[in-house]
Amino acid sequence: MASEEYYDNFFSHDMCHITPAEVIQRLDNNHRRLKRKDDKFYRISICPSQEELADLIRQITGQQVTEFEQLTMEEQIEVTDELKKFTILCMRCYSINFRREKIKGVEDILWFGRIGNARYYKGTDRDVKEGRVKSGDRKPGLQLHVHIIVSRNDVTQTVTLCPLANSRGSVNILNGKKGMIGFDRWLWYTVCSQAFDISYNHYYS
Repeated sequence: MASEEYYDNFFSHDMCHITPAEVIQRLDNNHRRLKRKDDKFYRISICPSQEELADLIRQITGQQVTEFEQLTMEEQIEVTDELKKFTILCMRCYSINFRREKIKGVEDILWFGRIGNARYYKGTDRDVKEGRVKSGDRKPGLQLHVHIIVSRNDVTQTVTLCPLANSRGSVNILNGKKGMIGFDRWLWYTVCSQAFDISYNHYYS
């Protein structure tokens, strides 16, 4: 298995191996003009299904596996690096989905991702309630996922971006210009899903 340090650090579109302390510092320094009650950042997750992960792994390594640990350390790093590339693509789509004049691409937003390779049962899970597993037990299968933290402010701290405001197709007037703005969550999900399917030859049965 790849080293814990590899998974504990964050990444972004222009940096790898970003420490948690640096993530906190950069987010704390990027909330100009926000009110005290405003959210300073948002959490997003990218969670491919086990079937999707199997296709990604097969495409990248040529291996057919049911557990991540069945790959060599080199193959694990290859797969996680590929998942990072896909995450950057998703965040590029995220940025332009706001349809704001000053937001041209992923370089205009402040975000950090971290890959997880395991999931654990919680007390609220059905299998735990029915006594088949214990809370805290590791879930079987391919469990790769990405946790993302994205600042509400853009990098210039002049534009606020809220993915919770799903104002699909809203027409607003900014600086005397009429235009469509607002984050379309369904469109973002659809574009990312289609990109995954095309990139890794994933087809739904």
